[in-house]
Amino acid sequence: MKADQQAFVDALLGRGAAPAGLTGSQRGLAAYRNNIQALSAQALAVPFARLREELGEDEFASLAWTFWRVHPPESGDLGRWGGMLAGFLVERAGEASGLPDLARLDWALHQAERAEDAALDAESLALLGSHAPDTLWLQLRPGVSLLAQTEGAVLVWRQGWRGQSQALADLDAVFVRAVLDGVNLAEALEAAAVKGSGAETDFDFAAWLQAALQNAWLQGVRATPPNRTTTSS
Repeated sequence: MKADQQAFVDALLGRGAAPAGLTGSQRGLAAYRNNIQALSAQALAVPFARLREELGEDEFASLAWTFWRVHPPESGDLGRWGGMLAGFLVERAGEASGLPDLARLDWALHQAERAEDAALDAESLALLGSHAPDTLWLQLRPGVSLLAQTEGAVLVWRQGWRGQSQALADLDAVFVRAVLDGVNLAEALEAAAVKGSGAETDFDFAAWLQAALQNAWLQGVRATPPNRTTTSS
């Protein structure tokens, strides 16, 4: 029975012939397959709108169907399907194609839009004036991530209900990556200072903080270390 079920799934996904004795016509099987094929393109287009625009509708639909057959959804929430697409594109098209970077950006923006809502803890900002930097940790809002793209670092976040992105200067990227890695403020500042030694301008924490407040990157300042869960990539 289990083998028959797997054979049916394989036939449905175009991986093999229908099992002998399967009730229903080949026309019915083809109809099911066409429905799933259309669903794959519709579902993947939600998080990967920029990739779809780059490839065109027909090529994107072909990609979606191939990806579905190799990495089918693991849950009924199709909004969670697509996290492996960048790696899939590396194997199929290579990094030089630019498609994996585009997929990474699309997925990060999608994740940011699905992230938990969190308001700024404005009162916690007072800790910056009363505590030493090595006793403080910055907490960025859910959905904030840092991408290492071919053209440089890109910060992704949610403002309102829309995903946003912008390129970061090297020192800002070093600082944000340190914050996302869960180090204290003093260590994050030191990392940016070491990177900036030489001809580069020193990292301007005051300017970064102003941007973090204006763009809703920062959730608050904490006097206890967070769980070290890296969200950079």
